Amino acid sequence: MPFERILVPVDGSHRSEAVLRPVSTLAEAFSSAVMLLHVVERYVDHDDGEVQAEALSREESALALASEYLEGLATALRQRGLAVSTHVLTGRAAPAILESAQRLAASLIALTSRGRGLVPGVSLGSVAARVATASHIPVLVVKAHRQGRLWTAPRRFRSVLVPLDGSAVAEAALAHAEELARRLEIPINLVTLLPAPAVVPLGENSIILWETESPAQRRLERLASDYLESQARRLQTKGLQVEWRVALGPPGTGVLHFVEHDRPCLVVITSRGRSGPARWLGGVAEEVLRRCPMPVLMVPAAGADSRSGSMGMSTGEGGSIG
Repeated sequence: MPFERILVPVDGSHRSEAVLRPVSTLAEAFSSAVMLLHVVERYVDHDDGEVQAEALSREESALALASEYLEGLATALRQRGLAVSTHVLTGRAAPAILESAQRLAASLIALTSRGRGLVPGVSLGSVAARVATASHIPVLVVKAHRQGRLWTAPRRFRSVLVPLDGSAVAEAALAHAEELARRLEIPINLVTLLPAPAVVPLGENSIILWETESPAQRRLERLASDYLESQARRLQTKGLQVEWRVALGPPGTGVLHFVEHDRPCLVVITSRGRSGPARWLGGVAEEVLRRCPMPVLMVPAAGADSRSGSMGMSTGEGGSIG
């Protein structure tokens, strides 16, 4: 079952705890076990015996404090009827999170994009992107927002937003989006971005790399529309509510525009897709992860074929559209 075991690293800050809002919703929808994790890094590492003994003593104190802290969070979650366990360990944050995910058989890692430790530990902000891009399981990255003196994040979502570029790699996100939409009882919005006009100055002249009024552009728009419609109809036959949209413009900015229109939404995107002006997802996932104000579920693309999907666009360098 997707998201059967959710690993949730927190660093001791209220900001990092904001991830527990959407995690609670997912755990309730999927009957997930929640595994809270705190990683304590050794602040001083020296060969001198006396220095080492002092560092170990303080590390043990930090571990005890971290355990107490996690139990407090766990108690609140258990009151919501969730199954919660706590885990405290020492190590470097990103590797420790990834190793814990494997050791605990996690099916999802969920963490905030930023945090600031209040107990001796490590800030999540420096590791979230590394975990998201290196993980072999999906990673939910949540950007916390300040509300008065508190940090918060969406607990409920209006829709699942899935950017697609026509590749089988990008389509790896659809299975997770489908299950999320079904469990959360919300619609899926499929979106794709097509090239905007591109003019490059060259001395007193300029080179037009792409025109939006060209026959090729109209063909690309038709291919993109047909592709998204076919994906939407496939999902609709499974009883899901699906909408789809095609727009022009820079892919990253375009996806974020859709996010602003649909918020609060949950973005589901693969960690890489195609490359090139009409095959854009590869460089966009990291930008969306960095700039998106809404939670982003990064789905690893391992095992997905990068060949073209139904949009019919060549994956080869310099290949033709269609």
